[in-house]
Amino acid sequence: MVATPPETAPIDFGAQVQAEAYRRGLSRAKFVYLVMDGAVWLWDLVQDRFAGALKALDFHHAREHLQAIADALHGTGSEQAGEWLKPLLHSLRHGQEQNVMENLEDLLISTTSLCRPELQTDLEREVKYFQSHQDHLHYQAMEEAGAPLGSGAVESLGKQLQARLRGCGQFWDRSGFNALLSLCVLTKNKDASLLWN
Repeated sequence: MVATPPETAPIDFGAQVQAEAYRRGLSRAKFVYLVMDGAVWLWDLVQDRFAGALKALDFHHAREHLQAIADALHGTGSEQAGEWLKPLLHSLRHGQEQNVMENLEDLLISTTSLCRPELQTDLEREVKYFQSHQDHLHYQAMEEAGAPLGSGAVESLGKQLQARLRGCGQFWDRSGFNALLSLCVLTKNKDASLLWN
């Protein structure tokens, strides 16, 4: 586990993640899988530090973006949105990601002159999101390789750390916060013995 203070530069965070990965055996790994959300800075970091890894966009983030399109087209939470979404999710999850991309691109072309400008802007944004992650949507292949499809465990750990360090009535100066964060990381990584060496 790597956790850094909020003001840490992405390049410094990337260096710490890479160092921890090597410490944990990255150089001996036959395959390296990375599953992340869509934050551009994370993908830049991965390209810089882990270019050879097999990468996947967190499936739940992909689902959320497809849901946003369904809601924009058919109304939030509507039955029609669900009917539109269900086959696309099935295709995305079961090795037909190219069909999903083609459907999204066709949708964008077919709605260009037919919909409100704000809807068209939303559709363009979401389709571009999927186009930028086109190489990260191979969920069936990732699952067959034994790789995770979601980043929920990492996100959950982040929420736990925030709850412990930013709870109600807790106030830390920067040096105190950084010291507590370091202790949490050492404990989670089962490296507390390093405190005494």
